[in-house]
Amino acid sequence: MTFTIVHLFPELLGTYGDRGNVDVTAWRLTQREIENEVIAVGIGEKIPKSADLYFLGGGEDDAQIAALEILARKGVMRKIVENGGHVFAVCAGLQILGESFPASAGRVIAGLGIIPIETTSAAPRSVGEILLKPTFSIESERHFTGFENHAGQTRFTDDLQPLGIVVRGVGNGLNTGVDGVVTPQIIGTYMHGPALVRNPGLADWVLERKLGALTSLDASIFDRLHEERVKASQ
Repeated sequence: MTFTIVHLFPELLGTYGDRGNVDVTAWRLTQREIENEVIAVGIGEKIPKSADLYFLGGGEDDAQIAALEILARKGVMRKIVENGGHVFAVCAGLQILGESFPASAGRVIAGLGIIPIETTSAAPRSVGEILLKPTFSIESERHFTGFENHAGQTRFTDDLQPLGIVVRGVGNGLNTGVDGVVTPQIIGTYMHGPALVRNPGLADWVLERKLGALTSLDASIFDRLHEERVKASQ
């Protein structure tokens, strides 16, 4: 069986290099000799509804709204989740999956409502390194590192598990002290970086949620870079 990765709208949600999450995920599969395919879906192109893992990246207001409108048509994103698809969403991608998010000129945009979160405007803008303590056990990583750049604050409207506890930075904001969200099929975060390049243990954990336990991987360069980032962020 081929593990299928879908990169949704790179021309809209690719402002902060989040394409790297797609690339490193495919690389980690290939290094384990797990057959995989990356499908980049652009504006106007058909969205596969039965792939394994979908990526949503960051983007500016107009691009974010355009991506939302496409994913809302005929409930396509909701069907993806209902079909068992997993999603890794960063920043604007995370906000799209929630109940609402802010836009320019004081607008409030209704989101897809797939996860119970809502995002409001925040000042000043949150920009800089972010360091997280995971809310779950990853043997190889005691911390996650990333770079955040967002003007929104996100709160849970129901009981949810965050991705990490903020050690440095802002994350979801609103004095929550946490970043992101984890559901059985969705992982959301404000970590750019790209997050799965900077945190190889997290990259494998994302895959293991779909594939089960993976064989160990000789990728010491990624592990060393991760440790260097953690030290620099403390």
